[in-house]
Amino acid sequence: MTLNGGGTQQFTATVANSSNQAVTWTISPATGAGTISATGLYTAPATVATQQTVTITATSLADGTKSGTAVVTLTPPVSVTVTPPTVTLNGGGTQQFTATVANTSNQAVTWTISPATGAGTIGTSGLYTAPATVATQQTVTITATSQA
Repeated sequence: MTLNGGGTQQFTATVANSSNQAVTWTISPATGAGTISATGLYTAPATVATQQTVTITATSLADGTKSGTAVVTLTPPVSVTVTPPTVTLNGGGTQQFTATVANTSNQAVTWTISPATGAGTIGTSGLYTAPATVATQQTVTITATSQA
């Protein structure tokens, strides 16, 4: 299973051949990998800087030599950086923007502009074209949203 920072997952354990179903929950590594409650609710660390693997272990209280494990992969959040971050254009000017998507193999983005009307156009490749005429100085925000 895969979780992002702050994500949660409820785990359950079944102890075979015993009427005592109680288990002790532990995680490995013991520090920096989140927390697990006595009832098996795992909570990932609030932030995940790099991908890492956490092992969840349920150990039987009836027989401490018996345990079961589950593996959780923690992944950092997807982030998008647009370059150049700022630009000044005259009426009819164009600017090619580039989006860099981190922490996913899906590099596709959707481009939008704000305000949506009267601020020019942006193509699917990130090529922005200012309105043909600009009567007063205005600020336009170009946004690249990850499709991942």
